[in-house]
Amino acid sequence: MNAPLPPISSGEKILGVGVDLVDIVRIQRAAERHGEAFLQRVFTPAERAYCEKLGAPWASLAARWAAKEAVSKAFGTGIGPELSLNSVSVENDARGAPSIVLDAQGEKLLRARGGKRIHISLTHTATLAQAFAVITG
Repeated sequence: MNAPLPPISSGEKILGVGVDLVDIVRIQRAAERHGEAFLQRVFTPAERAYCEKLGAPWASLAARWAAKEAVSKAFGTGIGPELSLNSVSVENDARGAPSIVLDAQGEKLLRARGGKRIHISLTHTATLAQAFAVITG
């Protein structure tokens, strides 16, 4: 698992900020309606494995959906040709803290923006999941 990240240093600049809020039931219904195809298109195997071991995965899956959207907003691209849903994966360290892992497409975009790290915060209630992303460089 990833080591804890140090706080933002005085030399780092904030290059982008994104936030997203999603209704948990919306993600659950999409998965029920579209099945395995939806889950594979949206979530990485690592995300699915983590959330499915929780027993009731919907809030955690919805938070990961929100994280993907928040990161895409921080990049200023949205989800599309420059950044796919599976380009962004939320993984957890040994303490359970979430971190962003990018695929090659996402890493390329991060470097092109001059970014070094993506900070992420997730939260959810019984009905809503939210993510806040900050790109620093």
